[in-house]
Amino acid sequence: MRNQKGFTLIELIIVIVVLGILAVTAAPQFINFSSDARVSTVEGAKGSVKGAMDSVYARSLVDGSSGTASGSTVETNGGSVSIVYGYPEAAAGGIDIAAGLDASDWTLVAGSGTSAAAGNPAEGSVGFYPSSLESSDVDFSITAEDGDSCHLLYTEAEDESNKATVTTVTGGC
Repeated sequence: MRNQKGFTLIELIIVIVVLGILAVTAAPQFINFSSDARVSTVEGAKGSVKGAMDSVYARSLVDGSSGTASGSTVETNGGSVSIVYGYPEAAAGGIDIAAGLDASDWTLVAGSGTSAAAGNPAEGSVGFYPSSLESSDVDFSITAEDGDSCHLLYTEAEDESNKATVTTVTGGC
């Protein structure tokens, strides 16, 4: 009887097929990295906006301007921030300066109109979404965190008893 060393052709084909099946089932786990990165970016921006909100509010309390509906400003490291009831205003020159979000990484959309729409938040709000997304991928009328959009929405304070809010929608990231 002859001693054989090595693999037969059939054994080699079986190993290649098994490795191919494993690769196909494992690939989706690695494809979603960009989505996970966008979700993390939006959540990180939420933390930055909340921190800026609290910092500006504390500064407005010290300055005695927390009860003012509009027209007041407070000085921060980023510059002069317009405030509404002590919180940053939902407009250019408000929360964007306070939070220090880089304009090259984020698209800012100031709200207008009485209610939110696909590409436009409601008046008194400002939306941010990663610059890597198209505006058609963002729907500010979606408010559920797992909704089919990828954005952060800052809503300014309505009065002295209702503070500003920050919400994120990351289901479409």
